[in-house]
This record gives sequence, structure tokens and C-alpha cells, in this order.
Amino acid sequence: MSWRRCEDWSVGAFKGSSSDPACHRGKGPLPLPPLESSGGFPKAMNPYIYGIDFGTSNSSVTIWDASRRRLVRDPRIAGVESSFMYFPYTLRKDPPIIGDAAKIRYVQDRMRGRFFQAIKTILPHRTFTETIVNNDPYLLEDLIAFFLRHLKAKADSVTGHNVTRVVMGRPAVFSTDPEEDRLAQDRLRRAAELAGFEEIHFQLEPIAAAFAYEARIDRPERVLVGDFGGGTSDFTVVQLDPARQGLTERAGDILASGGLSVAGNKYDSATMWHKVTPYFGRLAILEDGGKRLEVPSSLYRQICQWDQIVFLNNPRSLDLLWRLERLADDPPAFRRFQSLIKDNQGFALFQVIEGAKIALTSHDAAPLKFTHPNIQIDEQLTLAEFNRNSADLTASITGYLDRFLTGARLDPRDIETVFLTGGTSLIRSLRAAFMERFGVDRIRDGGEFTSVGDGLALSAPLFFPQA
Repeated sequence: MSWRRCEDWSVGAFKGSSSDPACHRGKGPLPLPPLESSGGFPKAMNPYIYGIDFGTSNSSVTIWDASRRRLVRDPRIAGVESSFMYFPYTLRKDPPIIGDAAKIRYVQDRMRGRFFQAIKTILPHRTFTETIVNNDPYLLEDLIAFFLRHLKAKADSVTGHNVTRVVMGRPAVFSTDPEEDRLAQDRLRRAAELAGFEEIHFQLEPIAAAFAYEARIDRPERVLVGDFGGGTSDFTVVQLDPARQGLTERAGDILASGGLSVAGNKYDSATMWHKVTPYFGRLAILEDGGKRLEVPSSLYRQICQWDQIVFLNNPRSLDLLWRLERLADDPPAFRRFQSLIKDNQGFALFQVIEGAKIALTSHDAAPLKFTHPNIQIDEQLTLAEFNRNSADLTASITGYLDRFLTGARLDPRDIETVFLTGGTSLIRSLRAAFMERFGVDRIRDGGEFTSVGDGLALSAPLFFPQA
């Protein structure tokens, strides 16, 4: 990856290339986009602005009250919701079920219907144009709009207003391809419009996390923020100062920002590959014309992403598995593989895998137990195994971090505090790598799932000058 000065990078508007790791140091303030009028109030009668963190795994909405210049706290919007969406099979054109309720209903329906997870990761993919659900076509923007509309309705119930101003989060890098990165943000903007928002601005998620951390400190600090979600790992170095919180000009405080598409979901895929795919025949040997052959690995690469398993449910793939069952030295493994596809068990299996990953953030071993009638798995996943199986992923993240700091002309000794957020930040091997580079005393955390949402709302004064 090449590094360059980033005079063309802009917070919020992304008028330049947002796909660069966006380093900037010693060249004066980064340019902010021209700030549009918020329309004032009434909008004096409607002083609210929402911060929406639409995440790969979890999502949240936070409210900024511009008249009181503070966040609005309410149990109706506290915490996060899983970024799940489920369309039950129906002849009616019903809206989908959203969030944790989608998972519950999907399981109750025996995993029939159409279930979506990690939709955010599709945003930069040009090849995805639309999908058919219950005989109706949906663009990607239509699907995401369902979720944003759900979050907006929850927040509107708190404020009592139809709020049309929002600060949306986005990763530092949707894609290293500038056109794909732009496409992703354009799609997200269109989804917000479909959800009922009229004035829409974007903030980098790690910068939002930095502003959330700034609300906790009482002195200036130079902070490296690591925001580790399900789809991306993002970094920002920012000069924080509680005395500057709420100012409309903060671009000069941001020293560097960047990210990569390696995060929590790929740790789950690593567990699937190393620990679980042998149950489906990955290590089987084929007897074909007197030759002993290994099973093609391409099949197993595909089932390491649960949402790709459904695409194997076609006559060609199932016929191949039927023939492998008869040629391989482990026929039961291929019967399990066929059941995984035909009984639509990918989501349920990956829930078990993710649960083990979460358990290993605080335990040295975790069960991998799956009890479908045709797929019986009863294993223990140790922390040592997990770390070994995902070592290349942790190395990718930390290697990027080292290059990121070098490109920004920053030394680890220049960083006063390291703030880690996002659920993936709890992975112990990843935390250990940060402790090794920066020392235990400089590591801070807290609000792993809500800090980005809070920071997006706290970013409101940057984009709405009367806020």
C-alpha cells in the first residue's frame, strides 16, 4: 500500500480519496466541508440530531440535543441491536423483522425465509445490484433503509419529533478502490434518505469513538483509537482536549486515519476453517481410479462465510457432494455437509462459533457444541488453538498499524493513550499485541459497543453549526 500526504481528505464530506489511510501531520488543519445551514429551529422546536452507527454486527442510535448541548439518554435507545434482518416467507409484502427479534423469529421458523446479516459489508460491491425476497426486488439501499427506519422510529419515540438530521458513521475504508469506497457511501446516503433523513453527514467511526472518549477525560491527550468491529478495523490518531469538545472546527486535531477489512467475522471464519470444516470432509481422501486425492478446498473456503453457504444449494453442488460421499474415506462427513446446505444450518453453526470466540475473551477454553440431528459436533476450542488459528489475522491488523504509524510519521512513543473499542477489541491476542507496543498503562477501553454511536452524536456541532 502506498502512503501519501492527504491534503485532499476531508472529514465528513470525503471530497478526496477516503480509501487512503489518510495520514496528515504538520501541514495545518485538514479541510472541513462547507457547513450547510441546519435550517435553524423549528428546528427551534426540533433541536435534535441523531448519530447512527450502522455496524456490520451491531447498530445503535444516539440523540444530540442542540438546545441543551448534551446527549439524550433513554432506555428505549440504550445499548445496541444486532444488525439482523429477517423476511418470513409470505405472500404479503410485509416489512422485515429487525435486530435481535429477527434472530429469534428466524430460529422459531426453523430457519426458513430470508435472513440477512452483515449487510454493511456488501456496500462497496458493484456486482450486487438487487435481490429478490418473496418475489419482490430490493436494492441494497432498500434493505439498509429498513434498518435505519427502525432506528429512527425508536429515537423519534424518545424525542417526540420527526427528526431529519443525522450524522452517519462510516469506516475509514469501505474499500481500497476509491470508486467502490464512493459507491458504498453513496448507497448508505441513499438508504438514509429512504429512511426519512434529509440532512445527512458522514463521520469516520474511529473519529467518533475518539470524541466519545474525549467526554471522559479532564486533560489534553494524544490518542490512538482502534475501532474493531465485525467487518473492519479502523484507526485514528487525534489530539483530544475536553476544552475543545463541541467546537465546530476540529479537523486540525485529527493527525491520521485509516483502516483495513480484517475484523471479527474473519476470526469466526478462521475457527470454521481450522476446527469445524474437518467435520464436513476437508481432510478426507478420495479414491479415484487408484489415485488418492484430497478434496478440493474451494468448497470449504465458501462455507467459511455463513451467508455464502446458501449458494451451494443447487443441483450441481449437491450432486458433487453426493459423489464425494461415495468416493471419500469419510462418507458421514459429506452427509453432514449436505445437511448443512439443505437444512440451512449455516447461521446456527456460526452462532456457536461466534459464541466460542466471545467466551474466549474471558476464559481459556470454550465449548463448540452443535446438536442438529444430522450434524453432531462436540468439541472444545482452547485459547491457544484460537490464537494459533487466527495468528495471521492478528498479524495483518498489527502489521497495518505499524505501517499506518510510520506513514503518519508517528512513533508509538508519541501516543499518550490507546483507546480500544468495538467487540473485536476484546480478543486477547489482539489486546496483547497493543500492550506489547504501547504498554499496559496506556491502554483504555469501555463502551466497546456504544462509543461510536455516542461519538457520532457528539460530532453534530461539526456539521450543524447551530447545534
